[in-house]
Amino acid sequence: MKLGVIGLGLIGGSIAQAFSNAGWDVWAWDVDQTLKEACEQAAMHFGPWQDWLDEVDQIVIAAPLATVGEWIVRLVNEASQSLVIVDVSSVKMPLVPYYRHVFSPSCLVSLHPMAGKEVRGFAHRDGNLFRGRPCLVVPWNNAEPRAELIDSWMQILGTTPVTVPLEWHDPLMSMVSHVPYLISASVLALTKKVPDLWPHWPYVAGTGFMDVTRIGASDVDLWQDILNANRQNVQDTFARYTALINEWNDHIQKGLWPQALRDAASVRQLVERVRTLSSSERTDIPHGTDTLP
Repeated sequence: MKLGVIGLGLIGGSIAQAFSNAGWDVWAWDVDQTLKEACEQAAMHFGPWQDWLDEVDQIVIAAPLATVGEWIVRLVNEASQSLVIVDVSSVKMPLVPYYRHVFSPSCLVSLHPMAGKEVRGFAHRDGNLFRGRPCLVVPWNNAEPRAELIDSWMQILGTTPVTVPLEWHDPLMSMVSHVPYLISASVLALTKKVPDLWPHWPYVAGTGFMDVTRIGASDVDLWQDILNANRQNVQDTFARYTALINEWNDHIQKGLWPQALRDAASVRQLVERVRTLSSSERTDIPHGTDTLP
């Protein structure tokens, strides 16, 4: 089998590496032409996408978010009608107008592997980056992706499929990914707001500080694209967070500890409980207000 990859950043490079490790023939293209040697050393082919487009069975778009829509249209215009296009973008709704260009809903697979690092680039790729993580499967136009294709992806990446309705994806990401990035970055920014402590904190920062701020140290340009694409959901979620912090501040300034601190532990326990579920139990996120297992 042959896989094409457009965009060799951390995500595209890690997907390419995982499929190469699984024995697939991987063809890649990136605007950074200096990656040719690194690709060849990793047993991947590198060259103009037009040269190998008709040779691959599937093509992954892992390009910068602002360019994904253009890539979908470009590939639809150039490729055969049987080519499967796989979109792994972290925001989905802005891409819907471009999804409509695809010949058939079954020729478009919208996935979102829930993994990453605070660093970017092909040099930091990891074929095991996604192992043990959920991979969101986002059906498009009421068409279920082909089961054998999804099974193949999950096996190669080592991920657990979780089906998420298209309209839920971006609001959920604002809660579990995009606003947490802002919160993490705000903790880093806080260190400069306390000038008396500024020279000293790096010497005493422990694992708690490093864990909380890992994502906040990620590439700013990458995150600006993501936040802009999901702006309304991020604004709504961040407003809720700001209201919560203001409420906490009122309590703390009065010497009281917010009741929500106790609630936080139970939320964490819920997340840990979901992580212990089997793959089959996690296939679909619950609807309504049903109690999780």
